[in-house]
Amino acid sequence: MGDRDGTVNISHREMPTFDDHVRFVERRPYIEWSFIAVGDDIVGAIYLSQQDEIGVFLYRKYRGMGYGRRAILALMDAHGPRRYLANINPRNDPSRSLFVSLGFTICQHTYEKRS
Repeated sequence: MGDRDGTVNISHREMPTFDDHVRFVERRPYIEWSFIAVGDDIVGAIYLSQQDEIGVFLYRKYRGMGYGRRAILALMDAHGPRRYLANINPRNDPSRSLFVSLGFTICQHTYEKRS
């Protein structure tokens, strides 16, 4: 895809292929997984996991235009009050800032050791 770099990944070192991603989605169903559309253009995707984790991705050229914010607010509005989570790479400053601006607070740090 070419639109993601290491500052956004939290669960893998290399971007999965499209087929790998399809297999993953089929194995781990989400409460919701939707494209983010503006008119006829697909600008990204958003999901809500079974653990109430929100994940959002926007193509680079659509970032900073408010689409992610509107998609997150619409998803939370559609699913009502609950404890929502967002797992964000600590180097992903734009995503961290977005979620903080929506009232999210940090509740956990996860550490990794590779041997």
